[in-house]
Amino acid sequence: EDEAPKGAQRRDRPQTKNQRIMSIATMAAQGSATSNLKSSQLAAITSMLALSADTNGGGSGSDPNPYSSYDKPGGVNSTNSNNNSNPWKILIYDKHTRAIISPLLSVSQLRSRGVTLHLLLHSDREPIPDVPAVYFVQPTQENLSAIARDCSRHLYQRAHLHFSTRMERPVMEEFARLVVNTGGLDNIAS
Repeated sequence: EDEAPKGAQRRDRPQTKNQRIMSIATMAAQGSATSNLKSSQLAAITSMLALSADTNGGGSGSDPNPYSSYDKPGGVNSTNSNNNSNPWKILIYDKHTRAIISPLLSVSQLRSRGVTLHLLLHSDREPIPDVPAVYFVQPTQENLSAIARDCSRHLYQRAHLHFSTRMERPVMEEFARLVVNTGGLDNIAS
């Protein structure tokens, strides 16, 4: 009988200064963790979209300036498609990775990072052989087969491959065989 009113009183009591501070600190820590995760995801996607300065895979890719080896968007570009002077790129994703990118970057933010088109992997896509493509997909057999097909058809200047999860070695080996057998190996940059 005595306990119920005491419990009710405790809930109605205002928080002490220390309780408020702890509550705010807890909320800030939760917000900070979310903010850190979002910041990490955004940094990873920005790095992915920057492309490596050396598209043959020899560069470190750690240059924070995404245009270090490219002209800035809107600048004068060389006509030689092999000198990487084109800052523009196409982003190819699947439904899973679209759900990762969408909350992080708006269309205008993608454009500011040089993405002129963003397309689903399993949609009808026209060849644009003078523009590199950044693929960001899950490493499923269906996705890997579509990428190998794109590379063999030389749809894009070069293919920069990024996966949302770790690719197991047997899957990677099968993908490598598929790309070699379809003649698309020379189209893969990284």
